[in-house]
Parts: sequence; structure tokens; C-alpha cells
Amino acid sequence: MKLLWLSDKITGYSSYSKITREMLTRLAKSGVSVAHIPMGRANRMCDYVDKGVLLYTSGYDPWGEDVALEHYINFRADMLVTLKEPWVFNTIHKRAINFVPWAIIDHSPVSPSITSRLKTAFRVLAPTRFAQRELRRADITAPVHYCPHGVDTKIFRPLPEHKEQCQKLWYLDPDEFNVLIVAMNRVRKMIPQMLRGYKRFLDLNPDVKSSLFLWTDMRPPGGEAYEGAVGMGVSDVGVNLLPEIIELELYERVKWPDSGIIRKGIPDWAGEDWVGGWDMVKLYNSASVLLLCSGGEGFGLPLIEAQSCGIPVITTDYAGGPEQVGAGLTVRANDYVINNTPGVRRYLADVDGMAEALTKIMNTDKDKLARRARRFAMRYDWDTVMERYFMPFLEDAETELRPLVTREGVRKWD
Repeated sequence: MKLLWLSDKITGYSSYSKITREMLTRLAKSGVSVAHIPMGRANRMCDYVDKGVLLYTSGYDPWGEDVALEHYINFRADMLVTLKEPWVFNTIHKRAINFVPWAIIDHSPVSPSITSRLKTAFRVLAPTRFAQRELRRADITAPVHYCPHGVDTKIFRPLPEHKEQCQKLWYLDPDEFNVLIVAMNRVRKMIPQMLRGYKRFLDLNPDVKSSLFLWTDMRPPGGEAYEGAVGMGVSDVGVNLLPEIIELELYERVKWPDSGIIRKGIPDWAGEDWVGGWDMVKLYNSASVLLLCSGGEGFGLPLIEAQSCGIPVITTDYAGGPEQVGAGLTVRANDYVINNTPGVRRYLADVDGMAEALTKIMNTDKDKLARRARRFAMRYDWDTVMERYFMPFLEDAETELRPLVTREGVRKWD
């Protein structure tokens, strides 16, 4: 079986880069022939092999569509797997290839801008049960396989003995209730709405020592400054968060990193350097809770990463987010807005609901929450995801693409 993979660059720090890196290196080790086309014009040099993965040149199109067919033919691929919102594609779904989108569905009903691009798919991968249900409801005729995204639980792990060191590394007070938001600065992430929820929490708990750490760019970047930046209308425009922070009088409570660090990214783990070793594991371990009440999650990878580090989470009771909550709470969403070109519904988490959820987490036994979070995250360990979901999908696809007909029936070649 030969897989061609089209997504964010394998060496990056975006969620799609992390998933691409984990999937392709594991598949290569298992003996599957894999090649990768990095999006975002990331490889403009030459084709080369790294860790068993053939890395093709990117082309000039930000989504790699101008070189996808050429690389597909050159590699003699059996399938082209794409890891990106399906509506960014204009031509791939029209080609005579075995197109397998790992479809990111973060709204209901599914936009025709997505379903129209899935009608010709050979198979569809759904990262959540929510996505699987919505695609079947939309009459997608291709088989829809559930395959969640994963987390390396050996890297993302609790560091209870270094909790205070992690907090000091990120300039957080160990005696405070530290709320963390990890999200791109995009309208669909509803960060201003989360700021209002945090403000309401402070109003309900005036004597509580607390801070909010925003792992995001505080101002909208110029051009495509982010890895895999997706221009999909108003929904993907960043917002200037500083005026809202000032208006809500949160300027003494909110902390954030330099924009350059956000845009460059930091590694998942930088080793046991407690002075300048900034990484995502230490960031999660510095928090008391992760708040991610966005307008809808296709798969909230920060939710799983935080819980793998023993940190409880709060998210909106909409789309795929609730499936990623094992230790934490969901917040009701009573209304929605439509603020992007494809016309999808982005739900608004209730402000009072966010405040109540933060209060409940603050008053719950932290050790019990940490143990529950860690147990839940183990379900999404990459070894489990590969064994239970992706490899069975691959075997099913291979049986159809390369059938071995015997007296006992049809099966794949050994």
C-alpha cells in the first residue's frame, strides 16, 4: 500500500503538522510506503527522504493542488489522504484518483461547500463520532470511517513534582487559579466570548486570585503568517484582542507571549530545562484548567493534550468538542452566528455557563480531576488510535484496491 499525504508540513507545530508527523513516521515504521506534500509552499527545494517518509516539493498553490496529481502519478499512490478542511480544495476532488479526506467537521448541518467535495471520495475519515453522524446524515455515499486524532501520552504527561517550576517558567503565580486558552486568533475560536466568560467568573468570585494566560497572537497577523493559514472568509480573520481586554478591565489579569513566539511555534517538549525550556507540555502543566469554548471544534487537540497532562478542560457543548471531555465540563450554547463565506453555524457559549464551569472546576478535587483526565486521554494515545482505527481502515481499503480472491473469499494480500 502506497499513501500520498497532503497537509501542513511535517516539521511544523500546528495541530495538522503534529498529526501528519505522528501518522507518517508510524506508518513508515510499520512498512507502509508513504510520501508527503507539505502545504503552504513549505518545501520549495527538492524531493528528499526523512525518517522513511518521501517529502515532495510543495508547488505554488498554498494547498498543493497544482502538484498533487503529478506527485500522485509519480509515486504510483494507491490513495491520496488530505488533512485539511475540505472546502479549501478546488480541483483535487475532481481528479480521477482515490481521494480520502480526513474531513474536519466542526458545525451542523454540514456546509454544502464541504459535502460537494466529498461526493467523489473513495473513503472518508471522520475524526469524531459527531462528524461521522453528520456526514452520513448528509448522504455521503463513500464509507465513512471513524478515526480520531491522537496524542503522544509519553510526551504529554503530568508533571506534578514540577508544577511550580512550570508556572514560574511561564510567569504564573503558583497560588493562583490559572486559566489557559490555547487557540489560533481566529473569529471562529470566539476568544472575545471566552474573555467575557472569564470576566463573569471574576465577578462571581471577587476574592479569588486568578490569571488568564492566552496562548494566541493578540493582534491579527498580516497575510498568511500562520502555518497552514486558511483564508475562508470572515471566520478566519484574526481580531485585535487588546481593546476588549481593556474594555473588560482584565489588563491586570491576562498574560500573553510575544507574537513572534506564537508564529514561530514551540516544541511539544524541550527537555527538563526549567529556566528557558518553553514547550507545550510545561505550558499545560502550568495551568489549573484549559478553556476552549470556541464556535465549534472539528477535533479539539488542545483538549486531549491538556487532559493527557492531567489538566481538566471546558468546552462548548457543540460539534466534536464534547467527545474530547473526560475530566471537565461542557457549556451550553444558546445561539449561533454565521460569519464566514461557506455559511456555517458558529455557536456562542453561554457567558454565565463558562463562569459557572470555571467555578466548579476551581472547587473540585484537583488530584481526582488529574487522574480522571489522564485515564481519559489514554484512549487517544497514538498506539491505540493506529491499532484500533487507522490500520483497520487501511486494511479495508487495501482489500478493495488490491483484492486477493480465494476459495474462502476476498481478502487483502499478505
